[in-house]
Amino acid sequence: MAFTVDGTNGFIAKLRKEGAKQSLFEASITLKGTGTGTSDFNYMCKGIQIPASNLGVVTVNYMGRPIKYPGNRTFEDLTTTIINDEGHSIRNQIENWMENINSHTLNSRSSTYTTKDKYVSDLTLKPLTRTGMYESPWKFINCFPTSLDAVEVAWETNDAVMEFNVTWAYDYWTHAGGTSAGGGTPVSIP
Repeated sequence: MAFTVDGTNGFIAKLRKEGAKQSLFEASITLKGTGTGTSDFNYMCKGIQIPASNLGVVTVNYMGRPIKYPGNRTFEDLTTTIINDEGHSIRNQIENWMENINSHTLNSRSSTYTTKDKYVSDLTLKPLTRTGMYESPWKFINCFPTSLDAVEVAWETNDAVMEFNVTWAYDYWTHAGGTSAGGGTPVSIP
């Protein structure tokens, strides 16, 4: 791109509303770990990603030439970073959720988690504008935790709050900003 006469001003005009800020978001999910379904997840979730979008490629060779066609969509796992409170409330709920999906001692599932709808929950990522308005959220459908990272505790770490990562599997995501990873038309997320 060549420099233009209005270079900086042109860039400023194109950067709609001064750009989206990474730190303005809210993530919410109903945790399944305790049966209450309530938590402070939206306050304690300090990190999450806007999802990648991946289409597989099907290659068919014709006379030595690879011809490529779009394949199936895949969805990478999602990772959240959670701030730990002194009561470990969110961590305890996620540990219980995972325990009910597959027990530590018996390698079995809880009798209350007999069907998928009993152990999954939808996770929503809502980017915020500088005025506090929600901006086209992403919704991750049928999430469940697959990995709960260790929390490092050490005498040397003095001025830090504990935090941990949770990896979530999900079936697919939707985005109210113009795409639906499952239908091709925009969807409305409450």
